[in-house]
Amino acid sequence: MNLFESIKIFIEIVESGSFTQAAENLQLHRPAVTKAVQQLEQQSGVRLLQRTTRRINLTPEGEEFYRRSKPLLAQADDLLESFSPERALHGQLRVDMPIAFAALLVVPNLPDFYRQHPDIEIILSSSDRRQDMLRDGLDCVLRVGALEDGDYIARPMGKIKMTTCASPDYLAACGRPETLEDLQQHVAVNWINSSSRQIMPWTFQTAAGTEELLLPGKLVLDNSEAYIAAGLAGLGLLQGMNVFLQPFLDSGRLTEVLPDYPAPPRKLSLLYPHRHLSRKVRVFAEWLERLLNDATNFNLTPNGQ
Repeated sequence: MNLFESIKIFIEIVESGSFTQAAENLQLHRPAVTKAVQQLEQQSGVRLLQRTTRRINLTPEGEEFYRRSKPLLAQADDLLESFSPERALHGQLRVDMPIAFAALLVVPNLPDFYRQHPDIEIILSSSDRRQDMLRDGLDCVLRVGALEDGDYIARPMGKIKMTTCASPDYLAACGRPETLEDLQQHVAVNWINSSSRQIMPWTFQTAAGTEELLLPGKLVLDNSEAYIAAGLAGLGLLQGMNVFLQPFLDSGRLTEVLPDYPAPPRKLSLLYPHRHLSRKVRVFAEWLERLLNDATNFNLTPNGQ
């Protein structure tokens, strides 16, 4: 077994979480997978994995080996593919994105992607929590808002419209805010950053610039579906991405408030963990960008604006 094959097996073990699953994914016998890791550890002179009966963990050396070997493997694959550009792309692509984007945009349009690339298997995780690309073996991640420091490359994908709103029942009971000062007399459904565990401030555009406010509330959430449900139940004001609020605004189940103080649009970025972009990630990024630009209900502004 050559070094290239051993590295590919090691990466699959890390990303699938087990020797058995890696063997199944790569259609190899379990002993061949074990032998590949043993050869890598022998050649490198360090232990890469800590193995128990229940799980495997990367050693510090194994984490560094994984971080540096994955882009090398991607470059090797890309090198071979560059000599046969007509060759169909194949293999797995691991992607993570917020729930609203997965459910409302990407999944409904995946038949189009598969018509172009039928041999790519997409492993799509969708949550509103920050993911560790290295730990979770992700090829790319779609993120909304300001980016935290990290070891990744960010590709701008535009900006997305935000809307402040509430249910008609809430407004009937508590009144409609007309100014930012009125907000202190209202109840907000607040959003918490899953990484920092900090409650996110509400933002508004005013004649003097952008203003950030922390609003009183009784409920704090970190899931977009629960966030919408709270607003529909009349538990307070919402401020969120227009894409998943718009259907309820159209049906009258939610009503926009403070239109003279719009929330600034938020950046949309595609992150990937190393500078070299494999063909699989590149074609998915280009397809996703076209999809976002064509999706008028996402109210995106062009990149960098």
